[in-house]
Amino acid sequence: MDLLEVFKDSDDLVEFSAGSVIFEEGSEAEFMYVVLEGEIELSLHGQQIAIAAPGAIVGEMALLNSDVRSATATALKDCHLVPIDLHSFKSLIQYTPDFALHVMNVLASRLRRVNEALSGYFAGEGK
Repeated sequence: MDLLEVFKDSDDLVEFSAGSVIFEEGSEAEFMYVVLEGEIELSLHGQQIAIAAPGAIVGEMALLNSDVRSATATALKDCHLVPIDLHSFKSLIQYTPDFALHVMNVLASRLRRVNEALSGYFAGEGK
């Protein structure tokens, strides 16, 4: 699914300048975001864990399970993002089922990366 195509005409853009914190680890979640332009660094305890580029989604985990943010998101470049609240998310998955599949694929990929990192750690590579 090409999220850039789906959200390119969105009226709900928010802008963050380079260096701005979009959300912080431990904060409450009101939105997930689709990155239309720019790059976002995702960090955990001050350590970079990923870079989100145009077409990526960020902040979905805390929004979906009504938990606090598990990471901090910081704009590396000026960013244009589409905020998606829980009500909008539910509408999107009802009317655009491919969006739900895309989010599930993102979550599965992130879980797989964490599992691979932990298996290396427990195999002695993390010491």
